[in-house]
Amino acid sequence: MEKFTTGTGQRLWVHSKEDCKGEHCVIHKPSEHAMRDFPTHWRDDRKLMERICPHGIGHPDPDDLAFKRSHYGDEFANAEGIHGCDGCCAGKAK
Repeated sequence: MEKFTTGTGQRLWVHSKEDCKGEHCVIHKPSEHAMRDFPTHWRDDRKLMERICPHGIGHPDPDDLAFKRSHYGDEFANAEGIHGCDGCCAGKAK
């Protein structure tokens, strides 16, 4: 385990870089998605990593959703992806 500080200043214990598995990881190896530069924010109530867009909206991190999809299936990941959206997660908002 190692300490990680989210982009919004939360301090969390996460898996170590040595224990990181898979091609992408929201903590250690983020993919090239539209929100990569947005600050991370852990939603403990949903056990979900979000990216906070410039408008203050929390969007589920695509790498966290990919992890959930690979471990829990499409139905679960699709449900976790539901959020109040302004288009930033698709790169459409300005």
